Amino acid sequence: MFIKNCLTPAQQIKTVTPDMSLQSCLNLLEQYQLDSIPVVDEKGGFVGITGYSYIFKALITEGKEKSELDHLPISISVHPMKPLSINATFEQTLPVTVRYPFVPIVDEDGSTFAGIVKISHIEAILEDTYGLEVPGVRFLLGVLLDSPHILSQVIECIKPFDINIINLVTFDAGERAARRIILKVNHSPYTQQIRQALEEKGFRVLDVRE
Repeated sequence: MFIKNCLTPAQQIKTVTPDMSLQSCLNLLEQYQLDSIPVVDEKGGFVGITGYSYIFKALITEGKEKSELDHLPISISVHPMKPLSINATFEQTLPVTVRYPFVPIVDEDGSTFAGIVKISHIEAILEDTYGLEVPGVRFLLGVLLDSPHILSQVIECIKPFDINIINLVTFDAGERAARRIILKVNHSPYTQQIRQALEEKGFRVLDVRE
């Protein structure tokens, strides 16, 4: 999936410019119940983000008082951050969401603000990927060696039972030679038989949840 598939375009996003006053920014944040907001210059280029924490940090750093908010520009509170390209992949948004409330996106020119990817959209995509809202049986498998065709072997184990796969995800277990696999399938009367088939194939079945 590409970022453009889950983008909220710039036309639908509230933004501020560097020369606006800090008070006007605070008013906008309060009006739209935001904690932070993109900063875009007069040419439409992405500059960074600002918000309550950045504004009050700037006041302390600059030695200014709240009474001066009307006369201080947003530029002193801008937090620079590297945006992602409109052509980036969805996975590239994940490290950004750990530190920021949204992911700023720019056009192919590398500077023009194109919009943001909201954390709520990222959460929805992850929920869909893992099939969280779909009833089924979840198997957590352990693999000691990340050998070739390992996912094909998982599929072969469940193929005789003629059931649908809701999701099949592999990830690092934190050890160099260990992997984890999450397999989720539709409910069926074959849960124990599937477990046995996986174990006979050499998989460690660490957890089964229905």
